[in-house]
Amino acid sequence: VVATTNCFLIRRGLSKMSNVHRLKDTDKIFFITTNLIWGTAELVESEFEMLLQVFSESRNRLGFVLLGYVFMPDHFHALLWPRHPLTISRVLQDIKYCSSRNLNRVRGTAGTVWQHQFSDRFVRDAEEFQQRLEYMHYNPVRKGLVANPEEWRWSSYNNFALEPEIVTQCPIQIDYVHLPDNYRV
Repeated sequence: VVATTNCFLIRRGLSKMSNVHRLKDTDKIFFITTNLIWGTAELVESEFEMLLQVFSESRNRLGFVLLGYVFMPDHFHALLWPRHPLTISRVLQDIKYCSSRNLNRVRGTAGTVWQHQFSDRFVRDAEEFQQRLEYMHYNPVRKGLVANPEEWRWSSYNNFALEPEIVTQCPIQIDYVHLPDNYRV
Protein backbone atom coordinates (compact mmCIF):
# COMPACT_ATOMS: atom_id res chain seq x y z
CA VAL A 1 0.00 0.00 0.00
CA VAL A 2 1.44 3.38 -1.01
CA ALA A 3 -0.61 5.67 1.23
CA THR A 4 -3.86 5.76 3.10
CA THR A 5 -5.95 8.85 3.83
CA ASN A 6 -9.67 9.50 4.05
CA CYS A 7 -10.13 8.70 0.35
CA PHE A 8 -6.83 7.34 -0.94
CA LEU A 9 -5.78 3.73 -1.23
CA ILE A 10 -3.77 2.78 -4.28
CA ARG A 11 -1.59 -0.30 -4.52
CA ARG A 12 1.67 -0.20 -6.46
CA GLY A 13 1.55 -2.13 -9.68
CA LEU A 14 -2.21 -2.58 -9.60
CA SER A 15 -3.14 0.73 -11.21
CA LYS A 16 -5.48 0.65 -14.18
CA MET A 17 -3.89 3.78 -15.62
CA SER A 18 -2.36 3.59 -19.09
CA ASN A 19 1.28 2.72 -19.54
CA VAL A 20 1.73 5.33 -22.31
CA HIS A 21 5.32 6.56 -22.14
CA ARG A 22 4.52 10.22 -22.80
CA LEU A 23 2.47 10.22 -19.62
CA LYS A 24 5.56 9.31 -17.64
CA ASP A 25 7.10 12.70 -18.42
CA THR A 26 7.16 15.02 -15.50
CA ASP A 27 7.84 18.63 -14.53
CA LYS A 28 5.87 20.00 -17.48
CA ILE A 29 2.60 21.89 -17.63
CA PHE A 30 -0.26 19.77 -18.96
CA PHE A 31 -3.67 20.73 -20.28
CA ILE A 32 -5.92 17.79 -19.44
CA THR A 33 -9.50 16.78 -20.17
CA THR A 34 -11.30 14.04 -18.27
CA ASN A 35 -14.81 12.88 -19.20
CA LEU A 36 -17.47 11.00 -17.31
CA ILE A 37 -18.20 7.54 -18.63
CA TRP A 38 -21.01 7.63 -21.16
CA GLY A 39 -24.35 7.09 -19.44
CA THR A 40 -23.16 8.42 -16.06
CA ALA A 41 -25.42 11.10 -14.59
CA GLU A 42 -24.03 14.60 -15.06
CA LEU A 43 -22.40 16.41 -12.17
CA VAL A 44 -24.57 18.80 -10.14
CA GLU A 45 -23.66 21.81 -7.96
CA SER A 46 -22.97 19.86 -4.77
CA GLU A 47 -20.77 17.43 -6.70
CA PHE A 48 -18.72 20.30 -8.15
CA GLU A 49 -18.07 21.36 -4.55
CA MET A 50 -16.90 17.82 -3.76
CA LEU A 51 -14.67 17.81 -6.85
CA LEU A 52 -13.06 21.05 -5.68
CA GLN A 53 -12.37 19.41 -2.33
CA VAL A 54 -10.77 16.41 -4.05
CA PHE A 55 -8.55 18.70 -6.14
CA SER A 56 -7.51 20.56 -3.01
CA GLU A 57 -6.75 17.39 -1.05
CA SER A 58 -4.86 15.82 -3.96
CA ARG A 59 -2.83 18.99 -4.46
CA ASN A 60 -1.92 19.05 -0.76
CA ARG A 61 -1.07 15.35 -0.72
CA LEU A 62 0.90 15.17 -3.99
CA GLY A 63 2.25 18.69 -4.36
CA PHE A 64 1.29 19.43 -7.97
CA VAL A 65 0.72 23.00 -9.14
CA LEU A 66 -2.87 23.92 -10.10
CA LEU A 67 -2.78 26.69 -12.72
CA GLY A 68 -6.40 26.68 -13.91
CA TYR A 69 -9.53 24.55 -14.14
CA VAL A 70 -13.15 24.38 -15.23
CA PHE A 71 -15.70 21.81 -14.11
CA MET A 72 -18.48 21.05 -16.55
CA PRO A 73 -21.50 18.76 -16.10
CA ASP A 74 -19.87 15.91 -18.05
CA HIS A 75 -16.11 16.63 -17.91
CA PHE A 76 -13.40 18.83 -16.51
CA HIS A 77 -10.32 20.59 -17.85
CA ALA A 78 -7.28 21.62 -15.86
CA LEU A 79 -3.84 23.07 -16.29
CA LEU A 80 -1.59 21.05 -13.99
CA TRP A 81 2.14 21.07 -13.34
CA PRO A 82 3.33 17.88 -11.62
CA ARG A 83 6.75 18.67 -10.20
CA HIS A 84 9.47 16.04 -10.57
CA PRO A 85 9.26 13.11 -9.85
CA LEU A 86 5.44 13.28 -9.85
CA THR A 87 3.75 12.38 -13.17
CA ILE A 88 0.51 13.62 -14.69
CA SER A 89 -0.77 10.02 -14.71
CA ARG A 90 -0.28 9.79 -10.95
CA VAL A 91 -2.10 13.10 -10.38
CA LEU A 92 -5.10 12.06 -12.49
CA GLN A 93 -5.14 8.61 -10.92
CA ASP A 94 -5.51 10.20 -7.50
CA ILE A 95 -8.14 12.75 -8.53
CA LYS A 96 -10.23 10.24 -10.46
CA TYR A 97 -10.03 7.57 -7.77
CA CYS A 98 -10.97 9.88 -4.90
CA SER A 99 -13.70 11.70 -6.78
CA SER A 100 -15.20 8.41 -8.04
CA ARG A 101 -15.29 7.04 -4.52
CA ASN A 102 -16.95 10.20 -3.19
CA LEU A 103 -19.45 10.42 -6.06
CA ASN A 104 -20.43 6.77 -5.65
CA ARG A 105 -20.92 7.25 -1.93
CA VAL A 106 -23.10 10.35 -2.41
CA ARG A 107 -25.08 8.85 -5.28
CA GLY A 108 -25.49 5.41 -3.74
CA THR A 109 -23.83 3.85 -6.79
CA ALA A 110 -20.75 1.76 -7.43
CA GLY A 111 -18.17 1.40 -10.14
CA THR A 112 -16.18 3.56 -12.48
CA VAL A 113 -17.28 7.16 -12.95
CA TRP A 114 -14.58 8.62 -15.20
CA GLN A 115 -13.41 7.32 -18.55
CA HIS A 116 -10.30 5.20 -18.21
CA GLN A 117 -8.16 7.43 -20.41
CA PHE A 118 -7.78 11.18 -20.27
CA SER A 119 -6.65 13.66 -22.87
CA ASP A 120 -3.45 15.56 -22.18
CA ARG A 121 -1.23 17.98 -24.01
CA PHE A 122 2.04 19.61 -23.00
CA VAL A 123 1.70 23.36 -22.87
CA ARG A 124 4.54 24.41 -25.14
CA ASP A 125 4.84 28.15 -24.47
CA ALA A 126 3.30 31.15 -22.72
CA GLU A 127 1.01 31.88 -25.68
CA GLU A 128 -0.43 28.36 -25.64
CA PHE A 129 -0.84 28.60 -21.86
CA GLN A 130 -3.00 31.70 -22.34
CA GLN A 131 -4.98 30.03 -25.13
CA ARG A 132 -5.72 26.98 -22.95
CA LEU A 133 -6.85 29.18 -20.06
CA GLU A 134 -9.18 31.09 -22.36
CA TYR A 135 -10.53 27.87 -23.88
CA MET A 136 -11.31 26.49 -20.40
CA HIS A 137 -12.83 29.66 -19.03
CA TYR A 138 -15.13 30.20 -22.03
CA ASN A 139 -16.29 26.57 -22.12
CA PRO A 140 -19.39 27.26 -19.94
CA VAL A 141 -20.29 30.19 -22.22
CA ARG A 142 -19.94 28.05 -25.38
CA LYS A 143 -22.13 25.36 -23.78
CA GLY A 144 -24.83 27.92 -22.89
CA LEU A 145 -24.50 27.48 -19.12
CA VAL A 146 -23.77 31.20 -18.53
CA ALA A 147 -23.56 34.38 -20.58
CA ASN A 148 -20.12 35.43 -19.25
CA PRO A 149 -17.23 33.35 -17.90
CA GLU A 150 -17.13 35.20 -14.55
CA GLU A 151 -20.66 33.88 -13.83
CA TRP A 152 -19.48 30.22 -13.78
CA ARG A 153 -18.41 29.57 -10.20
CA TRP A 154 -16.78 26.26 -11.11
CA SER A 155 -13.76 27.62 -12.95
CA SER A 156 -10.58 29.49 -12.16
CA TYR A 157 -11.64 32.53 -14.24
CA ASN A 158 -12.22 34.81 -11.24
CA ASN A 159 -8.82 33.87 -9.80
CA PHE A 160 -7.43 36.20 -12.46
CA ALA A 161 -9.58 39.21 -11.51
CA LEU A 162 -7.80 42.41 -10.59
CA GLU A 163 -10.04 43.04 -7.59
CA PRO A 164 -8.81 41.16 -4.48
CA GLU A 165 -12.36 40.86 -3.10
CA ILE A 166 -13.34 38.80 -6.16
CA VAL A 167 -10.26 36.57 -5.95
CA THR A 168 -10.78 35.84 -2.25
CA GLN A 169 -14.32 34.61 -3.00
CA CYS A 170 -13.07 31.92 -5.38
CA PRO A 171 -13.85 28.42 -4.10
CA ILE A 172 -10.24 27.30 -4.56
CA GLN A 173 -7.12 29.38 -5.03
CA ILE A 174 -4.92 28.47 -7.96
CA ASP A 175 -1.13 28.66 -8.00
CA TYR A 176 0.22 31.68 -9.85
CA VAL A 177 3.36 31.36 -11.94
CA HIS A 178 5.09 33.58 -14.44
CA LEU A 179 5.89 31.81 -17.68
CA PRO A 180 8.65 33.56 -19.58
CA ASP A 181 7.99 34.13 -23.28
CA ASN A 182 10.64 31.54 -24.09
CA TYR A 183 8.99 28.80 -21.96
CA ARG A 184 9.39 25.49 -23.79
CA VAL A 185 8.79 21.94 -22.75
